[in-house]
Amino acid sequence: MSAANVARRYAQALADVVTHQNTSEQVARELETFVHIWSENRQLRDVFASPVVSMNDKQCVLNAVIERTHPSATTTNLLKLLLRHYRLHQLGEIYEQFRREMNERAGVVPAEVTTAVPVDPGQHEAFSRRLQQLTGKRVDLQFKTDASLIGGAVTRIGSVIYDGSIRTQLASIKQKLAAGES
Repeated sequence: MSAANVARRYAQALADVVTHQNTSEQVARELETFVHIWSENRQLRDVFASPVVSMNDKQCVLNAVIERTHPSATTTNLLKLLLRHYRLHQLGEIYEQFRREMNERAGVVPAEVTTAVPVDPGQHEAFSRRLQQLTGKRVDLQFKTDASLIGGAVTRIGSVIYDGSIRTQLASIKQKLAAGES
């Protein structure tokens, strides 16, 4: 079974549990914290990846991290389960799959809007309304900037890209001129 499938199964099971307990937002915040801790601390990753470090020592390290962060019982159980099944290294992927699963269950579609300059709050709302009309779903927007776009915006919703950037329009004009079109 592929790593993505394994992560998806853990995420779906976790989504079932937190939906039943009505703790999805809390667990999502806690997992995000652990993913951040994991990604920022190479020594921590090395301890859990090392075959030289005993499982007992790994459990002690995980327990120390849990004691410092005080996560819910659900998050604690997930972390300990991942450690026992040698899957703690997949925490980031499990978290991403969990977010996707929870968004899907809530009818929320993630979207990424990239613009040449930062977007003000009024424009955020306009983008949100337009994308909700386009998709028929609530939209979870993430904004990025990329000065190379020159102007306009590139929006990604899943695997669909709407490219309204000036950079792309100029490239299209250049291509037409080179081909002799008018």
